Amino acid sequence: MKRLIRKLRPTSFLSILLALMGFSVSGCFGRVEYGTPNADWSVKGRVVDETNCPVGGLQVALGNRFENTQYVIYDVNYKPLDTLQTAGDGTYMIERSGFPIEQLDIHVQDIDGELRGGEFEDAHLIIKKIEYTGGKGWYTGHADIEVPDIIVKKKD
Repeated sequence: MKRLIRKLRPTSFLSILLALMGFSVSGCFGRVEYGTPNADWSVKGRVVDETNCPVGGLQVALGNRFENTQYVIYDVNYKPLDTLQTAGDGTYMIERSGFPIEQLDIHVQDIDGELRGGEFEDAHLIIKKIEYTGGKGWYTGHADIEVPDIIVKKKD
């Protein structure tokens, strides 16, 4: 027993004490906390110019527009989710888990100026209704969001 006590570090005693009190540490992020609505969702789409040619190197900012629900009343109705960049073929894709998104707000912006085909005007699109399948209880399910092609116009 004395050997075991000598081998234990001071931090081990703290870890044991915290574990006995019900505290734990985890480096994994899974589903959100129990009692919170959550879902899995993926978004994919493509950005093209007026001649239907794909445009790479554009910034695609995704946001969630909330409306009041039976669970939460929102003071601020917009939450940024992520920012992506279109690939050379104009495509973008993201997969996430978290609070269910109700309306997807997509904002496309040219961040590289004259590079990659010239300068383009900003474009904006809102997907109003997100359909989830396979949900049960607080888990709303999964949604595969296929965004129609977003057309960006060249600046004059």
